[in-house]
Amino acid sequence: MKGQISTELMVIVALVLLIFIPLLVMVYFKANEANQQIGSYQAELAVFRIAYLANSVGSLGTNTSITTDIQVPKNVRYFGTNNSGMGGEITMLVDTTEGTNDLSTPIKYVIANPGKLADQTNAGGWMRVRITSEYIDNQARLRIEKVSG
Repeated sequence: MKGQISTELMVIVALVLLIFIPLLVMVYFKANEANQQIGSYQAELAVFRIAYLANSVGSLGTNTSITTDIQVPKNVRYFGTNNSGMGGEITMLVDTTEGTNDLSTPIKYVIANPGKLADQTNAGGWMRVRITSEYIDNQARLRIEKVSG
């Protein structure tokens, strides 16, 4: 009698585990996917914020400066600035489950110091960025740079 009860209990426990282990694995993968989605949204927000502030600083005239903090997600491969046509561009490459996503936002002003602000070695945290307008060679330019502290 006691052997029969323990056997039935083992079968019930086995069935419960058979249901819950795949469920836990699925929840783990969905949580990882959600974290990458949140990282993509943070990256999009960072690119838009820098571009918006760059256009604002550029329109306020020379020797205007602003410093802002942005969140750089862990899955960022590259974050930087470059010149494009008659203006500039803020670019961020983000690794997602579907591959690498290229986020770019144009700005109206030429960038005086195009280049990398962050990559995968220093991604995953807060970054302080200073945007300054300058007048170089009779042309308004922006200096966008990472600053410490």
